[in-house]
Amino acid sequence: MKLYLVRHGQSTGNIGGTLMGQSDHPLTPLGEDQARAAAERLAPFGPMPVYASDLPRARATAEHIVAAWREADVADAPQVILDPRLREISLGDYEGRPWQEFEADVELTAAFAADPYRTALPNGESLQHLEARAHAAVLDILAPFGVDDTGASCGNAVSQGDASAVDRNAEAMRAGAAAAAVDGASAADAAALEGAAAAVAADDAMAADEGLPETMDASAVATGFHPTNGSGSACLVAHDGPIRAILNHYLGVPPEKWWTLSTTHGGVSLIEFAGGCVTIRYVNATGHLAGLEPDQYVPSDA
Repeated sequence: MKLYLVRHGQSTGNIGGTLMGQSDHPLTPLGEDQARAAAERLAPFGPMPVYASDLPRARATAEHIVAAWREADVADAPQVILDPRLREISLGDYEGRPWQEFEADVELTAAFAADPYRTALPNGESLQHLEARAHAAVLDILAPFGVDDTGASCGNAVSQGDASAVDRNAEAMRAGAAAAAVDGASAADAAALEGAAAAVAADDAMAADEGLPETMDASAVATGFHPTNGSGSACLVAHDGPIRAILNHYLGVPPEKWWTLSTTHGGVSLIEFAGGCVTIRYVNATGHLAGLEPDQYVPSDA
């Protein structure tokens, strides 16, 4: 099973010189083009389920990815499944504040120097918490494909009677719907997400009652894409923090080296889970972003 990790395109918060975290920022024109470039890179490998952080910059990037399949009239083009667990790290009281203010907090910076992995910002999260929730989301993405996070075959989530996996997936969509409403998404969008969550539960019950194929699991029902156990692909669209957390987890990067790896807006990474192994095929591929670097970008309407 192949899991593509895509960082959202550049957002307005990325050029403002402030700490973003979970603040609400839309894509810039450059970010839109970076998202379209990522979509073009993934287009030949789909359709596939697409999971995304519910923050606008990640959601918009994910929508570009699925739009590429719809525009090409690809059968079974998926809907984006929003999952709040894929959000950027919460910066708590430091959301939207200048980086210099964080650096001026002697006590807090000392705590980070002593334990960068477990120290949380005031009313925010630690890297440890970020990694835990991002990893939990990955486990739920893998389950319908019949593999665990060691790459070993674990059977289909439904066939194993793992109702909790289905419930978690449906609950993630419900949470995404609620978050979308808070973020100002349309009532239709929120209702669609809520409906997808209900469909997951209904179709799972139908599969149990009528003996439908075991691949009719949460992700397959929600996206219209029915993966074969142990094979197939999925896409995860998120932020630098969650993507670092996922890659660091599977690379075994120690906490003190957590910040060594980084990603680019619109960059794509690939992890493969198969045969009892987890293989990082590539990290932060950017060949599709040629000409879309911030210092070289020329808007199409310029």
